[in-house]
Amino acid sequence: MTARVGRPVNSRIRVRGWLRTESPLHVGGLGHDPSEPLPIALDGLGRLYVPGTTLAGVLRNWSRGVAVESAVVDELWGFIPERGDEGRASRVIVADALITEDHRLDEYGLPATPLDPGSLEFRQSVGIDRATGAAAQEFLYGRAVVPAGCHLRLEIDIESSEEETADEARMGMLLAALGAGEIRIGAATGRGLGAVRLLDDPFELVVDRFDSPAGLLAVLRNDPARVRTVASLASAGADLPARRDLLDIRISWTPRAPVMVRAGSGGLILDTLPLTTRVDRRHVTLVLPGGTIKGALRSHAELVERTARRLDAPSAGPGAPAGEYSAAFRAQLDQLPAVRALFGSARDDGDRRVGGLRAEECTALTSIPDALWNSVTGGDGARGPAETGTGAASDRREAGDGWERGPAHSVLDRLEDLGMAQADHVALDRWTGGAADGRLFSVLEPHTVEWEPIRLSVDLTRLAGERDSALALLLLTLRDLAGGRIPLGALTNRGFGDIDVTEITLTGGSWPEPVTLPRALAGPEIAPIARAWTDYLAQEVS
Repeated sequence: MTARVGRPVNSRIRVRGWLRTESPLHVGGLGHDPSEPLPIALDGLGRLYVPGTTLAGVLRNWSRGVAVESAVVDELWGFIPERGDEGRASRVIVADALITEDHRLDEYGLPATPLDPGSLEFRQSVGIDRATGAAAQEFLYGRAVVPAGCHLRLEIDIESSEEETADEARMGMLLAALGAGEIRIGAATGRGLGAVRLLDDPFELVVDRFDSPAGLLAVLRNDPARVRTVASLASAGADLPARRDLLDIRISWTPRAPVMVRAGSGGLILDTLPLTTRVDRRHVTLVLPGGTIKGALRSHAELVERTARRLDAPSAGPGAPAGEYSAAFRAQLDQLPAVRALFGSARDDGDRRVGGLRAEECTALTSIPDALWNSVTGGDGARGPAETGTGAASDRREAGDGWERGPAHSVLDRLEDLGMAQADHVALDRWTGGAADGRLFSVLEPHTVEWEPIRLSVDLTRLAGERDSALALLLLTLRDLAGGRIPLGALTNRGFGDIDVTEITLTGGSWPEPVTLPRALAGPEIAPIARAWTDYLAQEVS
């Protein structure tokens, strides 16, 4: 049987299942207004989806492992040579993945509940100038994101000839990685976006044979003997490149002061609200985006290295045009090699790179009912798309789902039960000493909210030759985080963001077994890292 012109197919591995978003997801689409947040991709019917090209790209990249080039990966996923006509098409067929509220199919076997675009969340980001401490010129941007708890339809086929005997093992490894949440999809994955996990049920995996009458009849009769499990495909002989070397970091912490990121807009009864994200159909919770955590760590890592080098950050002079300020900010980000290796850079000289550090989104352990939060924000009460919670949702403190809208004092009382209280602030007139006209505002401050641990990971393979020096800088930054020297979130100059770190645990790389940060800094594994840091500081940077 021939499924593609000119390509014999003796067997086919077919997978039909669902991916669930474990963190917000952004796959960029076509935008018309540069002042609006980066949009999400839409298909021809205006439905949110992840293109098959995007899925195929991330799956192929995972298959490459540590290899820059691999003949095995090229043979499976196809390639185009720089010269000649020896290329070949991919043997892996990946369909577009519609984004849905749940995993139900209609009578035609198509996703039945496409996600409403009105359910999207938004993430805003701003660069902080290292010289002024204020927002960097021309560095405010945002993006629309699909909330956690949504679903993506997954459809993958691998077509094989009699020469390809390792495809089942390769598919088994790929599905196991998806089930373990090891593969990210979309943009800003270094900021915690794009985490997905393959659901065990509903899930369909069949292996069809087309090289015998019995195999063809089994396909036509939908013989249940064709059904396989992921475990049955797992075996040696996948012949894929070695996997990447990762270091996982878990930071247990408690807030000493209110910790929050400001939402992009004010509320109905309060001027400043904390940023929230959805945890299930009926609840939201507070969130520290991965970009916020990563930005705080990067800023402090730059401080550490600039202090060690006695090197000031580039800056524009007073009264300089906006373009010079933004150019100076880019120079600040790109000046230090160890910082670039950890956190990435966007240089214009061709040396762009993705950083090795990833910071996951960190959510609070308090769930806020939609009805209550809509009374705060003035929302319409529409419920979001997520069907099940993620992370530590099962441990969250919940206010009753039966709560209805009420007067402002009732709303504030319920918020206080969840650890959040209104605080009023007023600016004083420097001439009269009294309250300045029109300068009274209120903030919803999360005073006693508990949070899940902060989770970081480092792709040590990506650090390559800068591995030890970059790792040394990260360990110094984590030491200062444990020492209470790095505040998190917004309003840190007004008493917010102070935290107590109770434990930092490292697993991977030089520490195959979990080890606490103090033990790692005192252990024998730190000696080559310390030497690399000393040698690195002896090198000049431009």
